[in-house]
Amino acid sequence: MIFERVNWKILRKVFLSLAALIFALGILASSVMRTTAQTKLDFKVTPAVATPTPTEIDYHFPYPGILPDHFLYPIKMLRDKIWLFLTTDPVKKSERLLLFADKRIGAGRALIEGGKLELGITTLTKAEKYLEQAIVQAQKAKETRKDTAHLYERLSQSALKHEEVLKVILEFTPDKRSAIEQMIESARNVYQTVMPTDKESEKGVEEAEEASN
Repeated sequence: MIFERVNWKILRKVFLSLAALIFALGILASSVMRTTAQTKLDFKVTPAVATPTPTEIDYHFPYPGILPDHFLYPIKMLRDKIWLFLTTDPVKKSERLLLFADKRIGAGRALIEGGKLELGITTLTKAEKYLEQAIVQAQKAKETRKDTAHLYERLSQSALKHEEVLKVILEFTPDKRSAIEQMIESARNVYQTVMPTDKESEKGVEEAEEASN
């Protein structure tokens, strides 16, 4: 009997201790949950600002063919001159010159990438001169009231693409910065020439309305 009483007392103490422990843990958990609910954690995530990348001009240069360092290139030059001489229509002539300009910008880049810097710069210079001549012929066509809308659009896109390519070339040919920057300026002038101002656009709309009436 005495043994049973001792065991009961021990069990009672153990039970009370466990109950007290559970109660204390309950109070602690409740306190933690209340504190968490009342505490507002405000994490401000600063959105990453992406560096805007220039949009690539959707204009593709034709394949340049044989390059100026090829022994047959003088024959190609002679062919181009004859082709241009026989073209009398200003629209067609402008298109020919634009073709020559676009081919030479690609040829100049290929030469520079192939280690022939001086010849590449010379070829790029010729490309911009051809582009300028293309504008002159386009303006002549416009003066004779020929349809030059599509031609002007091509010239503007070509000028933008020329500038884009020249800027890329400038990055790895810093020794030729002055020459390339002059070419970039030439391409920009071409673009500004073919893009009408607001007043010119309004005048063109008025003339088109008068013609329709």
